Amino acid sequence: MKYALVNGDRQEAKAGLRGVCQACDLPMTPKCGQQRIHHWAHRTVNCDAWWERETLWHRDWKNRFPQEWQENRITGPEGDFHIADVRTHYGTVLEFQHSHLSAVDRRLREAFYGNMAWIVDGMRNGKDPATFASFLSANIPDYGKVRGWRFQLRRFPLVDNWVSATSPVYLDFGDTIFPNTGLPPHELLWRIKKARTGRVIVTPFLRQNVIDHYKLSTPLEGFDPHPPPSGPQDYRSMDWP
Repeated sequence: MKYALVNGDRQEAKAGLRGVCQACDLPMTPKCGQQRIHHWAHRTVNCDAWWERETLWHRDWKNRFPQEWQENRITGPEGDFHIADVRTHYGTVLEFQHSHLSAVDRRLREAFYGNMAWIVDGMRNGKDPATFASFLSANIPDYGKVRGWRFQLRRFPLVDNWVSATSPVYLDFGDTIFPNTGLPPHELLWRIKKARTGRVIVTPFLRQNVIDHYKLSTPLEGFDPHPPPSGPQDYRSMDWP
């Protein structure tokens, strides 16, 4: 965890500090070595079974939001609790997911948090960015209100694992460049969503636009759509947003 309570105040891990977990009040130890980012660790088992080992990617995402929004304890109606990566001022939970998550576990979290969105690390598998780029080049542009791509039914695991989520899902490929798309060279997030037709639509947004959407409640703004198709075909396949 990034924070523990030290004399009642939330503090980041530093050598020599003594803290307790803000969720369960059990003692925590600061881990301040050279191999991993500085963090707090439970001396025994972590009190939140949903917690995953934090990476620099997690920490960078948390730091894009105010400190008081980070690592918020949320208690369910039956007294069970979990620590959300971020809970915004508007009540939306943001979960930054690096490791693989089963469909069952995803549904449990979506049911518990309710109003939430996922930011998924698209760089965990080193082959995924190139695979995603190849699908963009091989599949049909989606002629909706904003620029998108309509993937064929044959997909790949990263998309398959997340397209059935009930909450918004954004794939983060870091600064990967996707050529021949007419998009900025970096700083993109890709929302994946199943259209009414059953096809998968991937829609790019500027990363900062998505952050501002959840941070400031500003609208999502997609890129200008592809040129309209020739002939009477209409490829519009999903509502916006």
